[in-house]
Amino acid sequence: MTSNGITILVIDDDDFCRQMAKGILTKKLSYEVLTAPSGMDGVDILKKNTVHLVLLDVSMPGWDGFKTLSVIRENVLLKEIPVIMLTASADRSSVIRAVQYGAADYIRKPFDPDELVNRVSKVIWEHWQDESLDALTLGIDDLFRNLGGGSDF
Repeated sequence: MTSNGITILVIDDDDFCRQMAKGILTKKLSYEVLTAPSGMDGVDILKKNTVHLVLLDVSMPGWDGFKTLSVIRENVLLKEIPVIMLTASADRSSVIRAVQYGAADYIRKPFDPDELVNRVSKVIWEHWQDESLDALTLGIDDLFRNLGGGSDF
């Protein structure tokens, strides 16, 4: 794992797209990037690793991106992981469907490296800032309980 501790999973049946995203995120953000060629493989990787964000292609054989996202959202251990959809098609109905399935964002392919970096950074920051604040609040509550105070924050 890299020094910043962030791990991204890229699920895409296109090897070039997987390697391009991995190279950009590794070089520009120093993130660890795992890859999977299918939705099923991606879910298996998610179950075995701590992943902070998923980049998920919409059009794949077998499980498409929407099926994969629904499986992720149905799993109690995976459902909070933010997912950014990647697709060559950004028609309005696909964007609406992605949001309904719980996608954090939507990026058109071929993606611009700077756009990828900016959107991934934004989603990581927004999601994990909330998680850090939740952990901090729990820590303060525990501190007050240990000091004999209540937790009436």
